[in-house]
Amino acid sequence: MPRKSKRQKQSEEEEHTHIAIRVERCDASVEAAVNYNVYAPQSAWNSNDDDPLYRFTTRLTVAGISTYPEERAGDTYEVTIYGDNLGSGDIRATLKDVQERDERGSPKYRQYRGRQIPIYKPLPGMGVIDRIRGEPVWTVWVRVSPRFTSDALALLDNGRSLCLAIHERKTNRTRWVQSVCLQKTDPAEE
Repeated sequence: MPRKSKRQKQSEEEEHTHIAIRVERCDASVEAAVNYNVYAPQSAWNSNDDDPLYRFTTRLTVAGISTYPEERAGDTYEVTIYGDNLGSGDIRATLKDVQERDERGSPKYRQYRGRQIPIYKPLPGMGVIDRIRGEPVWTVWVRVSPRFTSDALALLDNGRSLCLAIHERKTNRTRWVQSVCLQKTDPAEE
């Protein structure tokens, strides 16, 4: 009989990386449609009666070459920024939604310098970063509000050269987007 070996539990280490990407090209699309839950309510698992009847989505795909950090300089990034107005999902989440709860559902607090402060269990991130195996190519997917996509599209239509700054948080083997910023200045120079 083969001997069973116990696996060592890996500690959950976090690694933070700030990435600067010089924007090379951008594609955009917008869509208006009736909320699909109207036609298939049986598959609307996370449906909410307060969700809008009409769905408006904007998808931006921004591609570019990284300039920072040094070990990723020259890598290609394709960032999909997806914005919609549907209420289900994490883009409308509030701090109350991520506050830890006790066994009775009451919010948890801890004592800090003589006052009660809430205990939060934050989401892992607002999007995911994946590397295409064996190539210096990365894909990024971020879900944001429609307002962000409209503002980003206005900047991209400006004609100036732009940079994309991404704050990446790696937990175990998964890379999460903590923040994304489209700007005129190179974030590596800040």
